Amino acid sequence: MSRSRLVPALGLAAVLALSGATALLAGPAGSAPPLTRLRVLYVRFLSFAPLAIARAEGFFRAQGLDVELVTLPGSHEATPALISGELDVTAGMLKIGDFNAISRGASIRLVADKGHLEPGPCVPAAFVSRRGFPGPEGPDGRDRLRGARIAASPLSFIEYMLETLLARQGLLLSDVKLARLHEAMVGEAVANGSLDAGELVEPDLSRVTRSGGVVIWKSVQDILPGAQLSAIYFGPRLLKRDRDAGRRFLVAYLQGVRQYNQGKTDRNLDILAAETGLDRELLRATCWQPIHGDGRINVDAVVEFQRWAVRRGALDAVVPPERFWDSTLVEEANRMLGPQAP
Repeated sequence: MSRSRLVPALGLAAVLALSGATALLAGPAGSAPPLTRLRVLYVRFLSFAPLAIARAEGFFRAQGLDVELVTLPGSHEATPALISGELDVTAGMLKIGDFNAISRGASIRLVADKGHLEPGPCVPAAFVSRRGFPGPEGPDGRDRLRGARIAASPLSFIEYMLETLLARQGLLLSDVKLARLHEAMVGEAVANGSLDAGELVEPDLSRVTRSGGVVIWKSVQDILPGAQLSAIYFGPRLLKRDRDAGRRFLVAYLQGVRQYNQGKTDRNLDILAAETGLDRELLRATCWQPIHGDGRINVDAVVEFQRWAVRRGALDAVVPPERFWDSTLVEEANRMLGPQAP
């Protein structure tokens, strides 16, 4: 899914370490226990805002954690790094490769929500098109969709959404021309007519549609209402060897989510403007991705995504929830934090 990439991607051997913002309050000098070091995948996308907030507000250090936020060249490198222990935590969109890895015995699990889809006027992501395309649903719209050039990576969550959208018009993926296009180029390609449609997320969605030449075709929540879009993942260290550190990480992360869910407060805008480099007015205008303050995920939606992958021949069998979802740590974190503010 397209997002503003505001820092260059680095190799794992040359990662970008971002330090915590505030020191852990401790007793007399030398009395504080050493901080537990964790390596966490991070990208300066708006959807990573809870991690940025937790760092800026000192929530990680308050839990005795020294969190190194690590940037990788591409998302395809995250799962191997998590399995090998080079990373302790990753975050991102659901990928078929993750479930293939789990089915083969990899010790990785989803442990908290990082983004889901909710009905309503706030649109965090959408398929956009040139103005007037493809027209209303029905025979005319269906005919205009045939042969359309639409950006979607093969066997990705975006393709899953696109196939669902096309099915409503009685069409198959084979009825359109799929284009593999760099995420940052989708808006411009649609605007200049070299592409008929593609998917964008905030803040790119607001930025591009403001120009007037690109319009929203279908919002993602209209295509897959309630879908689980992305998650926080733990690897073997936090799942097995140091579950206490995993629990403390989720306490800090949920604190960041709950502050994020307070909305576009001056403090949140200050943190995210500094972290992403985005203009405060653009941040105010964007729809912020919904994230559950208690970290829960839509397990049924994750299973449905896997069923699609099985139908496409990309996954041998659906991985059952008890093998991909570890709810214990986030439940413990919620007990420590107490109920969310209304």
